[in-house]
Amino acid sequence: MSDVYEYRRAPNRGPVWLALIGVILLLVAVIQFGATQLTWLVWVAAAVTIAWMILPQPVSGIRIDRDHLVLAAWRKPRPIALDDIAHLRVDDSGLETHTTIVYRNGNEEVIFAGDLPDVDTLIMVLADRGIPVREVA
Repeated sequence: MSDVYEYRRAPNRGPVWLALIGVILLLVAVIQFGATQLTWLVWVAAAVTIAWMILPQPVSGIRIDRDHLVLAAWRKPRPIALDDIAHLRVDDSGLETHTTIVYRNGNEEVIFAGDLPDVDTLIMVLADRGIPVREVA
């Protein structure tokens, strides 16, 4: 067993590239068809795309060591002691997998899906640390 498991998901730049392609196509349409009344739309779309490119995109993920599960490990780390966790509940019935931490005291907390690896990897990593994952559909 590895002492530390880290899962990082880099920010997705696909929407930025899609917006940039949209600006270029809009610019070509304005030039090709002489639609000068849409020039302001090109400038606004270009400004929004550039602002979107400049904004920081945080890295998602979790970190699990022998003692703690750290949620949002690279944004706002929040460690949870593994001894406090009774089990994790996974509901894979919809479009998105919903994962919930069930604490020993009965409280429950939903985990952001973007921070988690695939369910099979999560089950394996947590099983190595003695935490069961239940209700996998």
